[in-house]
Amino acid sequence: MTLHIRPLYTILLPFFLSALCKGNSVRGLQNTNDGIIDDIPLTTTLSNGVVLPLAGLGVGNLQQDLVDSMIQKAMNDERRIRLFDTSHAAGNDREVVKGITQGIKDLKDQNDHFEKNQPIQVHVVTKVWYTYLGYERTKLAINEILQEYEDASNDPNVDLKITLLIHWPQCFDEIPWMNCEGEEEELPERVKKAGPPPHLNRKDSWKGSWKALEEAYERETILAGIGISNFNHHTLTNLLEIAKTKPHMAQINIWSLVNETPLIELLKENNIHIQLYNVMNGIIEKIFQNPKAHHHILMVANQLKNQRAIENGSSAEAVVHDDPDEGKVYFAQVILKWIVQFDISVIPRTQTLDHLDENSAVSLSRIPNMSIEQVQITGQAIVAIINNNDLEHDVNVMVRFHAKESDMFLYWIPDEGNNEKQLAFIEKGSSYQESTHPGHVFKVYHAYDPDIHETFNIHGQYGESQDIHVEL
Repeated sequence: MTLHIRPLYTILLPFFLSALCKGNSVRGLQNTNDGIIDDIPLTTTLSNGVVLPLAGLGVGNLQQDLVDSMIQKAMNDERRIRLFDTSHAAGNDREVVKGITQGIKDLKDQNDHFEKNQPIQVHVVTKVWYTYLGYERTKLAINEILQEYEDASNDPNVDLKITLLIHWPQCFDEIPWMNCEGEEEELPERVKKAGPPPHLNRKDSWKGSWKALEEAYERETILAGIGISNFNHHTLTNLLEIAKTKPHMAQINIWSLVNETPLIELLKENNIHIQLYNVMNGIIEKIFQNPKAHHHILMVANQLKNQRAIENGSSAEAVVHDDPDEGKVYFAQVILKWIVQFDISVIPRTQTLDHLDENSAVSLSRIPNMSIEQVQITGQAIVAIINNNDLEHDVNVMVRFHAKESDMFLYWIPDEGNNEKQLAFIEKGSSYQESTHPGHVFKVYHAYDPDIHETFNIHGQYGESQDIHVEL
């Protein structure tokens, strides 16, 4: 299959290659005093040498009473998620701390291979909300955040690494859920007294915030890095002009990844790590409007499943006849694998254990790395889904019906099971090929005795061929 390589790939591929070449003699590099992190199967190294897990869990918008239990379950040895994303505005820092401290206690209690006196490293990404923009207000936010995490940072079992981001560069009137003046009015007096309202100086308030983050980074050893979230190319350019310390991380959504080429190029040029949020929401809601792109990703999922089975010792013939759900690679896992293979971290949110399993560092590490062609196919499909502009060509299951012993009629049975639709008359000794979908049902009748018939379910997956030899 020949596919056009979009400019996106020429921008992203160096991210993967540069991960192999990053230096090791800079601040924050893991040493003998750092907590255990080398048991995490998927990591990257930030520009300051800090080792960061690539597969995390977003809890910022998670129901508050679920936060600590989900973190505890995420950290177990079967998942090994030790990257958690939240925000100051979420107000769930205490739940995050409880989840981390209890999660590490459980991890050590249940696994003898962890040394009792060696802390386990956990990363938290949190963000300063736009009502706290400005030098003094951001200093206040930083102090509040660090105070909330004291129980975790003082726990001898925990090596806590916090990455602090500016959540938004300003409050935007054009974003419907933002209420710039209303939120300002509802702020506690301690915030109002700390500094001027940032919505009255939207162009420059974030600059004072960046200065406050730089100072905190130099002062607080708990800070693994500082960065930005939801900055566009123009604002990031302005930041780089004034920054003493370049951002170590930039959080963006997947729409920006595939559409804002200048921003991605600027991040790459300055060795700023990309972390993606809101990945699946931006894709799942559009798959049914873009079925061809959806099918391409399912095809890659099936290829990866088969590749993993062969790598684990199954023969190619056995893979074809296996249970379709045995060792299955899911649609969402293809997206996440594609992202982390580009050395980009991801923090999907979930409140179900099945999805927590599928999104985990352990599960994603067990999926084979994609080939260049699979990377291109998946990326092209993601672009099509995100932009709601489906691919031109589809991939289906190619089914060949072979009439071995008699003439026969071939019918397709729709999902509702009624109104059989005739497709072809197949003469004895000949074949008929049909492009279809997994799970579709066909029925063949003996051409001269309709009481003789047989029904076939399509077990092949997207991109595969299936031969059905009919004996009536």
